[in-house]
Parts: sequence; structure tokens; C-alpha cells
Amino acid sequence: MAWCEPRKSREHEPRWHLLPTYHIKAPRGWLNDPCAPGYDVATGTYHLFYQWNPKSCDWGDICWGHLTSQDGVRWTYNGSEPVLQPSMPYDKEGIFTGCLYPSGVLGEQNQLTIVYSSICYLPISWTKPYRRNCAGLAAAVSKDAGRTWQKQGANPFLAGEPDGLDVIGFRDPYLAAWPAMDEIRGKKSLYGVISGGFPNEGGTVFLYAVEPDGLLKWEYLGPPLQRPLRFCPNRRWGADFGANWECASFMTLKDGSEECDFLIFGTEGGLKRGHNLGDKDCFQGWCLWMGGGLQHNDIKMQYEFGGLLDHGCFYAPSSYEHPLEKTRIVWGWIKEEDISLERREIKGWTGYLSLPRELFYHLIPNVIGALKTPLDEIGSVRILKNDGKETNTLQTLGIRPLRSLETLRHFPAKEWVGLRSSAKAHGTMFLTNSTSWELEAVISIPTPPIRIGFHIQHNSTLTKQTTIYFDTAAEAIIVDRSLSNAEDDIRKDILQGAFTLFTTAENGVVELEKLRFRIFGDGDVVELFVNDRFALSTLAYSDASECTGLSCFMQGDGSKHAVFESIKLWDIKDKVVT
Repeated sequence: MAWCEPRKSREHEPRWHLLPTYHIKAPRGWLNDPCAPGYDVATGTYHLFYQWNPKSCDWGDICWGHLTSQDGVRWTYNGSEPVLQPSMPYDKEGIFTGCLYPSGVLGEQNQLTIVYSSICYLPISWTKPYRRNCAGLAAAVSKDAGRTWQKQGANPFLAGEPDGLDVIGFRDPYLAAWPAMDEIRGKKSLYGVISGGFPNEGGTVFLYAVEPDGLLKWEYLGPPLQRPLRFCPNRRWGADFGANWECASFMTLKDGSEECDFLIFGTEGGLKRGHNLGDKDCFQGWCLWMGGGLQHNDIKMQYEFGGLLDHGCFYAPSSYEHPLEKTRIVWGWIKEEDISLERREIKGWTGYLSLPRELFYHLIPNVIGALKTPLDEIGSVRILKNDGKETNTLQTLGIRPLRSLETLRHFPAKEWVGLRSSAKAHGTMFLTNSTSWELEAVISIPTPPIRIGFHIQHNSTLTKQTTIYFDTAAEAIIVDRSLSNAEDDIRKDILQGAFTLFTTAENGVVELEKLRFRIFGDGDVVELFVNDRFALSTLAYSDASECTGLSCFMQGDGSKHAVFESIKLWDIKDKVVT
């Protein structure tokens, strides 16, 4: 394997915890949930908020920071201080997650409204008794295109959870139109959902009807979905639904004449794989999606299929439909839980916002099978038999990086074509010219077992590396961080998620779909997308002074026949936040 000398351009960079180039962090301190993403048609401006503790790199004193953008990719901070912070008795303990609506509270044009969870009592936890009305709903309005925000005199316009209900959570409002629900109810309105759960019964969302010219009047309709505690329809291809839900949003996605209703949400109190109740550290939170239909003459949504929205540390999904492009865009919080508070405080910030992603209704035609698992055992797809044929159309939730992120590719890609497992190509090493890059690969996979993928952020001897690969025998995408560094105070778990390739048959030709990787490396942040239906986010900490390599590899009996048909690598140098 050839090796190139480390770049001189890195001589003056810090060895650890480099600043990201195209991921958003807070100006300082702690960042968690993205909040109230949206696009204001009146001004042509994207808005994005985030939960922020500017006083520490630990959670607490939660307020909101704010960014704006003209293209949804490059952002500007709205000042160096919070735009919303605790200042009233009803929100004295924190400004929690919320949503954006492009009008005033009475439908006034050229105004913007934020609806947020106003917290007046802490702690709030699914593991502790819930104090009634500790989390209400409040609103703030901007009349100057989002530069300043005024809390409303009617706050909190919703004091807390519905009367007579015993809950373990009630927060994170989402407000939007839902035509499918209009059809069920026989009347048109907006709909708000608030995430939460019931003691010993599992997570849910609380559904409200809201009039567009009365955003502070929420009429409770009931829970549209209630699943049992830690409901787990398919652990191999998903995860359980936990005890309490957060940051839920609904959507109807379409592909031609086909459409499906989806719900995405974060879960608390899910049981880790391989653990039992009562084990130490047996609970985990993750982001899930589910698809189904609304019952006629009822507000209930049926679970039909579902899976993980992200197989890594992505959490608190916040989504909206672009009003002009009609694409569904979702942001998430990339948790930074693998390093100590001391490390966080030394570097001065913690937590990132994910790249913006597009969610879409993904139809895969002419499918006859998968690598190993029978199609009817893959819980993340819905199977439609094709009339008069032996093939199926698979339906699932598609997820991919927002297309406009390609505008960050200012420099021509380095490109390699037709790499095979030969003495020359096996372990081929590419040099990244910065610590922020994007890689795109198309790989032809044979039938025999193989592990194929990339070593990233590695040194010249591969004694330090993070490895990303597809294991066909395990039907899993794996991110192995165990050798990413030698630091004792950094956690280096191995992450993995279920994934398979599908075999299709069309016009007498049977073939296995190609493996398509998109990997984004940005300082410590790594985001991986595979075949537009798998995502995994993580943090890979490495010594930037020596870990500059990126290599492809293949192992196993199938390596003689596998081909890296194309690999493209872009260095990304322009910072997206000013």
C-alpha cells in the first residue's frame, strides 16, 4: 500500500477535536436538539434553531440559538447570544424543543411564530414521577423576519397535559397541515402533536386540531397511536419503541400515485440489544420511523412497517416540508457522549447538528429476494406483490443527504475506477487534503461472503483507524472505532445496523443491486448513508497530525469478484457557518 507524507497544511492545526467545516455547532458550550426548522417564503430565508447552554459544555440552562440561510446549506448565526431564554415563571427552567409556523398567531402575514415547550419545573424524566403541568406550550412571534422574537402575553397558552391523563412526558410540539387527517375528520385544520408517554404503557403522541388563524387554541383529539411498553415488532431490523417518545412529527410521503403516512420520533427507555431488564445500563434512546395508514372514521394510525431512522448517535429529529420544493427535510442532534466533560470543556463546545437529510417514500421494484433474510422477515419494508409476476415492489422510508449539499463540492473530485482485489488495488490508499471530506462509492458485490468498505482517518501502519464496511454474511453495516485512537478516556464502541442488498428480476435479467456508500467526514463527525435507505452517524476521534489516510479494502471469498466500480473523493474547505 502506497503512503503519502502528511500534508504541510495541517502543521498548525490542533491534533485533537478539530473545528468542523460543514457541520453546525454552537458558538460555545452545549448544543442538543435542532428546533423549528423551516423556510419563510416571504423573505426566501431558511430558519434553524437549536437548544443551547452557552454557559457550560454540560446540559442545563437550556435556551435557543438561531441561524438563518439563503440556500439551506450555508448559515449565519443570529448574534452570539440566545434569541430565546428563560425569563418568565412559565419557562424559568428552560426553553425546550419547538416548531416554526410562517404566520402570526392570528394568521397575520409577514410574521413568524415559534411554539415551544415552556418548562417550569425540573427534573423531568421518564424514570421519575411526573409533576403535573411542568411542561406547557408557549409562543414567540417575530415581526422583523426573525431577527427578534417576542413572547406572547397569553403564554403559556396550554398549561400542560390534558385533564385526567397521567403521563410521564409531554413536550416537543410539532405543528403542520395533514391533509390525510383532514379527510378522516371531514374538516380542514392544522394539526399539532406533542410527544410523551403513559406510565407502564409506552410512548405516544397527543394530537390536537389547530386553526390557522388561531395558533394559540389547541383542541385535544386524543392519541392517534399507542403501542405497548417497549413494543418491538422486529428487533433485527428495528428497535423497540421504548417507554416515552420525544420530538415526533407526522408526514404523508408520495411516489407517483403511491402514498403512505409516516411518523418519526425519538424514544427513551428502549431496551438495548443483548440486555435484560434490571441489567446495568440496559436502557437506550434512538430514533425510529413507522409507516402505516389512518383508519377510516377514526384518528388512529396503524403500524404496518418501520425501522431505525439512524443506527448511530443521531437523535431528536426535527422535520418540515419545504413549502416550494415539497421535499421533507429532517435535522438531528449528533450526540457527543463518548468523551468526558473535561475534554468537552477544554475544546469549548460539545454536540453538533447533523447534515440536513431528505426523507422520501422509497419504492424498489422487481425484487425477488435479499442476500439471506426472507423478504417477509425484513420488518423495515412493506411488500407488494406484482400482479401476474413472481416479483415484488418493496416500500420503505428513504433517507439521503439533501441534494443541495453537493454545492459544497467546490473542487473537482479525485476519482478511481474499477478497483479489484489485486496486489496493486487491494488496500489502495487515498490522501485527504483536509479533515473535512465527502466520499461516494459504487461497489459491485458477488454472491460469496465478503467484507468490503473503507478504513478512514488512519495512520501509515493502520494501527490507528476507523473502519466502515458491509458484511454480507451478517447482513450488517459496521463502523468499527475500536482502533480510532489510543486514548483511555474516549469510548470506542463498535456500531452496526441491519442492512441487505436486494436481488431483482426484469426482462429475464436477474441481478444483485450495487452497494452505494456516501460517507461524510468532518473533523470528529462521521455520517454514513447507504443505498438511500440506511443512515448511521457517529463520532470518530483521531489524531489529526498522523491519521490522514483513507483506504478501500475487501476480505473474504468474494473478494476475487468484487469491484469498486467508482470512488469519488471531495475535499470540502469552505465553512458553512459564519
